[in-house]
Amino acid sequence: MQLAKAFQYKQWANAELLALGEQQFDRLPQDDAIFFVRILNHTTVVDSLFISRILGEPEKYSADNTVETPTIAELRQTMAENDSWLVNYAQSLSTEELERSIEFKFVDGDLGTLTVEEILLHLLTHGSNHRGMASRTLAANGLERPKDTFTRYLHQAEPSRRQSEFQF
Repeated sequence: MQLAKAFQYKQWANAELLALGEQQFDRLPQDDAIFFVRILNHTTVVDSLFISRILGEPEKYSADNTVETPTIAELRQTMAENDSWLVNYAQSLSTEELERSIEFKFVDGDLGTLTVEEILLHLLTHGSNHRGMASRTLAANGLERPKDTFTRYLHQAEPSRRQSEFQF
């Protein structure tokens, strides 16, 4: 299922960005270092909120970010747990589950209704957007940013895609 592959990519891209960010973290100005962690923590909190909604469990957070800024190690652990759950979940989805409608309350108090498929698409696009913001923080400070495109992921995950019978 392509949705599972998209979440595998998300997992890989998150790990790539965190590893590169951590290697260069001490070279970021303090405000940018805090932003780097907090923007990625925001995506992790939002992932967690929607995982809870999918499972019908109480939400662990009452806002879309935490008050305290986690360390990169803490962020990596929470992000990895969420990413693993999402990969496993996406691999086991049925059409009926994708179409299941979930009613919930956003952390700002507004009510919402989304299908599981819409939630998963939101998590993919939301995460990509904020990874880009974190990556831009590295670039703005003259630091290396990840080459985390979907095509690069596919060619690393499936090296046979680099072998071609076509003549260019």
